[in-house]
Amino acid sequence: MKSLEVLWYEISIACIKVCLVILPFLLIKQDYPAILGLLLGTAASLINFYWLVGSVKRSIKRNPGAASSFTYSRYGSRLAFSALVLTGAMFIDGVNFFWTVGGLLMPKVVIVGGQLFPAFKESVLRFSRKAG
Repeated sequence: MKSLEVLWYEISIACIKVCLVILPFLLIKQDYPAILGLLLGTAASLINFYWLVGSVKRSIKRNPGAASSFTYSRYGSRLAFSALVLTGAMFIDGVNFFWTVGGLLMPKVVIVGGQLFPAFKESVLRFSRKAG
C-alpha cells in the first residue's frame, strides 16, 4: 500500500497534467475567466486533499472517539473552505464559477479515472486474448 504522501503527490501530478491539457484550449479561445476558475478550483482541491491526508495521518494516532470528532471537525473545515472558494468564484467577475467547480472536482475525476481505465484496459486485453 502506498503512503499517503506518495498518493497525494501522484494525484497532484495527475491533476496538473489534466490542467496542462485543458489550458491550451482555453488560451486559444482567450477565455481568461475560465482559466482563472480552473486554476483556482484545482489549487483549492489540491489544498483540500493535502489537508485530508494530514487529518487522516493525525486521526490514526488517536483513540476512536477522539479520532471521530477530529475527523468530523476537519471535514467541516474542508467543506467550509470549498464553500468559501465557490462563493468567491460566484461573486468575483473575473472568475468563471463552473470552471471553478470543475477544478474542485478534478482529484475525484483523476481518482475514478485511474481506477476505471486500467480495469477497462485489462478487460479489453482479456477479450482480445479469448477472441484470438
